[in-house]
Amino acid sequence: MSINTIYKVTLHPFINESIASLKSMTSLSGSAGETFLDKVEDFRFKGYAVCSNITGCLDGVIMMHHYPETAVAIGNSVCQNMFDEKYDYQEINEELSNALAEWGNTIVGRATDLLSRNNLKFDFSSPYFIHNFNDMEKYLEGVKEIVTVPISVEGVGRYYFNLLVRNVNFQTTNVEREQSTGISNPHTKPLPLESKVLLVDDSAMIRKALKRFLAGLGYNNVIEADDGLTAVEAVKNENPDFMFMDVVMTNMNGNEALKTIRAIGSEVPVVMLSSVTDKGLVDECQQIGVSGFIFKPIQADNGAEIIKNYLKIA
Repeated sequence: MSINTIYKVTLHPFINESIASLKSMTSLSGSAGETFLDKVEDFRFKGYAVCSNITGCLDGVIMMHHYPETAVAIGNSVCQNMFDEKYDYQEINEELSNALAEWGNTIVGRATDLLSRNNLKFDFSSPYFIHNFNDMEKYLEGVKEIVTVPISVEGVGRYYFNLLVRNVNFQTTNVEREQSTGISNPHTKPLPLESKVLLVDDSAMIRKALKRFLAGLGYNNVIEADDGLTAVEAVKNENPDFMFMDVVMTNMNGNEALKTIRAIGSEVPVVMLSSVTDKGLVDECQQIGVSGFIFKPIQADNGAEIIKNYLKIA
């Protein structure tokens, strides 16, 4: 098992996506350093990590690994780009954790989608977060090799991608980054400003940003839900006129919630949001009945315009 094989097949799309997301979500510039092998016995936790378990022909963990000060700087930049405001937190708090989660979710969602298209016979879990070394110990159990790629962020510092490998059995496939585009709303009539809009996303940060974009466009009758089950109840009880809904959420994903909403007879226009660009998922949502599909990220400099383009009915 060579570093070259692992890098091309597994790490390459994650690194590409993280550098691309740095530019689009933080306006920071990043570059990848040389890949190297870490010694398992010497591996040290640096303070903050976004992880995803890998199962199938590759068994292990992919990890975006930050020093605390790097995580703080990136989290502040994500917030600044999302809300067009100055952020200067000095340590990780709930708002920065939400920002880093959104950044990590975007990277993992897009990279794993790209890998899935190559039929590599391994899968990734939803991203999760590690904040202290005691949490790390269980993920090092059975790890045979650790492949590391440093990412230097201009003016900030660096973070690392670590591939913690327990077992591997797959063939090499070259992967390249694809530019993802959303599915536009085919309707032409603008949604009336007094309409009730339901925002559904398990990220409080995304809901906050969307609410700001809507307010800037004159839509102030906005309600929120943080998962698919709550969204279904909101449709039943609140009778919204329009919905924006994430796909990957806790309790019930957006595509399942959409099926349920249509099954109970609601024809409310729904625009889906996701960092997952899988064509099968997009096709499924279109067949169920959506009014568009937005691929994340959306930022302060383009968010209002993107949302405006989707706020159409009939």
